[in-house]
Amino acid sequence: MLLNLHWATLLTWLLGAAYVANGIVNASGMKEMVDNYARWGFPRNWHLVNGAVCLGIGVLLLVPQTTPLGFLVAVLHCIAIYITLIVNRDPGHLLPSAILLVVLIVAYWGLFGFALPGPFNPMS
Repeated sequence: MLLNLHWATLLTWLLGAAYVANGIVNASGMKEMVDNYARWGFPRNWHLVNGAVCLGIGVLLLVPQTTPLGFLVAVLHCIAIYITLIVNRDPGHLLPSAILLVVLIVAYWGLFGFALPGPFNPMS
């Protein structure tokens, strides 16, 4: 335990901070990012939508009451990334996205075990 915090809590905070930072970078509209979205067939300002989604995920992960929902939305976001990359035959970002998904699953498991969040969990 670092700073008297569980490792999964620290990992979740890092994930939340990373999503917030990614949201800011996406919203900034860096040329390469905007070009990728255009190449994948998304509308011109899609970087703003993705930036807002990433910011939202980051906030959900950082607020303890909404952390399970943050994990759920983050996993759905990863699935959307995989679909986009596979449909567009652009495997270059698949490995980092897969690592992100594994880290999300490990952090969730560290906090909640195998319990499903909220209404999906009959024990909650």
